[in-house]
Amino acid sequence: MRNRAAMMRTSLVALALGVAASAAAQDRWTTYANPRFGTTIDYPADLFAQPDPPPENGDGQAFHTRDGRARLAVWGQYNVDSDSPQSYVQKYVEPNGGITYRQITPRYFAVSGLRKGDIFYQRCNFAAAPGDVIDCFELTYPPADKAAMDKVVPRLGRSLRSGETGGDRR
Repeated sequence: MRNRAAMMRTSLVALALGVAASAAAQDRWTTYANPRFGTTIDYPADLFAQPDPPPENGDGQAFHTRDGRARLAVWGQYNVDSDSPQSYVQKYVEPNGGITYRQITPRYFAVSGLRKGDIFYQRCNFAAAPGDVIDCFELTYPPADKAAMDKVVPRLGRSLRSGETGGDRR
């Protein structure tokens, strides 16, 4: 009887994991492209289904989950101070605190940690020319959603890129 109950639990867990994996595999990803800066990213549109009103300056776009627990913000900005990824993190990210992970290269940074009870992950890509555009995204979500978001973050990071806007980006 014990073995049968254990087999039944194992089967139910396997079924639940299969359904979750299948649902994750069916998530519809789409591309957001910022018309002003050309910043482009692929994101799970079924997960981040609610767009926030865009800012008047056209710098980017934020999306949140239907329940409002998670938020994805994507933006471009001029690198007016000719910051490197390292100096940008020191000036603008570290003062907010909470960083527990950081990877900084000459062309991008990726940081994550805990702020106000939520996990955050931010990545910014820097153009080769100083003073050009920085392309960024930040994802925030509750710790309970970490396992699901750990599957989303790598694709977000790989897909973040600069794009052509068809004209002067200034």
